[in-house]
Order: sequence, then structure tokens, then C-alpha cells
Amino acid sequence: MMDNKILKPFKPEHADEIVSLGMNDKLMEIDASYSDNRICNYSQIGNAHTMFINNKPVFACGIVVLWDGVAEAWLLANKNIFEIRFLAARTILEIQNDLCKKNKINRLQTSVKKKFKLGLRFASYCGFEVEGLK
Repeated sequence: MMDNKILKPFKPEHADEIVSLGMNDKLMEIDASYSDNRICNYSQIGNAHTMFINNKPVFACGIVVLWDGVAEAWLLANKNIFEIRFLAARTILEIQNDLCKKNKINRLQTSVKKKFKLGLRFASYCGFEVEGLK
């Protein structure tokens, strides 16, 4: 599947295409289908990227700057991410680190559903700490 990797600036239509290819977890299917509620819709120009493999989007990720020094990270991935999971994980971390440096972010936070175990594990891999769960 990894014949042709391209990173492009994120566009909202990328999210629709990612969702149409099937999400990376059934738990995310319903949320992703509500296009008005996607955090990626609030992403600022230059603060998000989409990875394409063979001209198909596999994931989009970015940050939404909330105020000086603080941002919310987001990731939208389809089921094809598992075919390139190590490349995707490295690329997501690189994008996240570059965007934080560029925007002088001191605190990067994200939201993950409590029942989304894979998402929680990936957030931990990215260096996020669990907060607000009982």
C-alpha cells in the first residue's frame, strides 16, 4: 500500500473522503458521520495535514490553537491506517511536534473517548497524560 506517500495541507473535503473509506474503529463511525461536529472543521490554515497513500487519504491530523500557548490536537483516520501504522505514528508525531513548535504551544491536549482503548493507547504513545477520567 505504501507506493506513494504524500502530505498535503488539510482541506475539509479530505475528512469526508477519510470517513467514506471506513473509520479505524467502529466506535468512531457514528461521530465521524456528524460532519458539523468534527473538530477538524475548526482547524486553522497551515495547522493540519492529510497523508495520502496512492492518492487516497489515510489520515488527517492537526491542532486547533485555543489561546496563546494552548492547543487541541485532533486525528481522523480510516481503517487503512493499520497497513502503515508505524509510518503513520511517526508522521503524526512529526506533524504534532512541528505544529507545536511553529505555534509556540506549551500545552497540547486532546480528547479521546473512554471506551476507545486503541485511541487511548495511541494518545499515551504521543505523550498525552490521562486527565478527567474517573
